[in-house]
Amino acid sequence: MKGRNGAQSIPMRKKKDKVDKNGSNNQDGEDCSIFSSEALATERENEELISLREEVEDLQKKLLEKDELLKSAELSKNQINDIKLADKQAALEKTQWEAMTSKQKVEELQNNIDSMQGEFSSFMLLLNGLTKNNPTTHADDYDLEPYPLDPLPCIDDVNDEELQKMEEARQAYVAAVAATKEKQDEESLAAAASARLYLQSFLFRSESME
Repeated sequence: MKGRNGAQSIPMRKKKDKVDKNGSNNQDGEDCSIFSSEALATERENEELISLREEVEDLQKKLLEKDELLKSAELSKNQINDIKLADKQAALEKTQWEAMTSKQKVEELQNNIDSMQGEFSSFMLLLNGLTKNNPTTHADDYDLEPYPLDPLPCIDDVNDEELQKMEEARQAYVAAVAATKEKQDEESLAAAASARLYLQSFLFRSESME
């Protein structure tokens, strides 16, 4: 009787061990499945975070590039404005310098013509002496009556070319008067009269322009 009970207890123990073993296996499988799901979810979250971080960095990079472009455009605009302003300033200074130079030329020529008033008087005295010594020579033949020299026209009405011609005419007349004083003959007298008429033509032209 004792031996039969012992024989029956062995299968019961094996069956119980088998049940315990199966239960343990099922529990381990469930734990492994839960762990795998959590790991997968964590991995996905990490990937999303990495992707978002890359997008943010890309946006920041684009913003920096736009800022650099805006700064460069603003700098270029300021440089262009500075260049334009410098060009305008240079053009204004050039115009002012040309006006001042032309004005100085006019004033110099006016002073030279004013100084010729005395030369006209001396020339007429010389002419009177020549006509007394040579009755065949008449002052009326050369139109050498003193001519009042008016002031030069306004600077706006006289250009550089006209001033140059007037200066050349003045120098030619002075040279003709000097030659007449030296030679005291009819040919030099005629040349002086012609030079004077040419110089006077500029004054007549200036009066017609006013």
